[in-house]
Amino acid sequence: MPRYEQLDETRLDTAQRRIWDACKAGPRGSVPPPVHVWLKSPGLADHAHQLGAHVRFGTDFSQKLTEIAILMTARYWTAQFEWAAHVRLAQNAGISQDVIDAIAARKTPRFADPDEQLVYDFCRDYYEDHRVDDATYDRVVKRWGEKGIVDLAGLIGYYSFVSVTLNVFEVPTPPGAKLLEK
Repeated sequence: MPRYEQLDETRLDTAQRRIWDACKAGPRGSVPPPVHVWLKSPGLADHAHQLGAHVRFGTDFSQKLTEIAILMTARYWTAQFEWAAHVRLAQNAGISQDVIDAIAARKTPRFADPDEQLVYDFCRDYYEDHRVDDATYDRVVKRWGEKGIVDLAGLIGYYSFVSVTLNVFEVPTPPGAKLLEK
């Protein structure tokens, strides 16, 4: 029995419909697969989609920096759907294929931009031992302030939640998507 079901918009109850419409009207302009899962618990879906809109579109981080953090998170969890979706978005944001390939291979990419390096270092530190060392923490606070470090932690925390959802419910990748190795 498949775990993931793309919901039929015509069969939504009132609470689900309100959240669905809010997703479509928001910055995504669509209802992504994790929301289809979360809508089975409308209270969770309501808060989760709002948090997602904030961490992806409402912070001071550029799209490029946001996509680096998302790719690092998708790779950590080997979230195939998330990886496939965000590789395209990362490319559109200007992230080179060399950087994408290095993250996929769990190798250290080269960054010319110090902000990109800093986001990568923060994610790498966290995903290596579930802590961020003092030097990296201080660099992030110096660059983006207290709000910035909270937003960056929130970004990888939210996309960890997304990745777990996608993996638990075995959301299929689009046809032809390049899969990550375990």
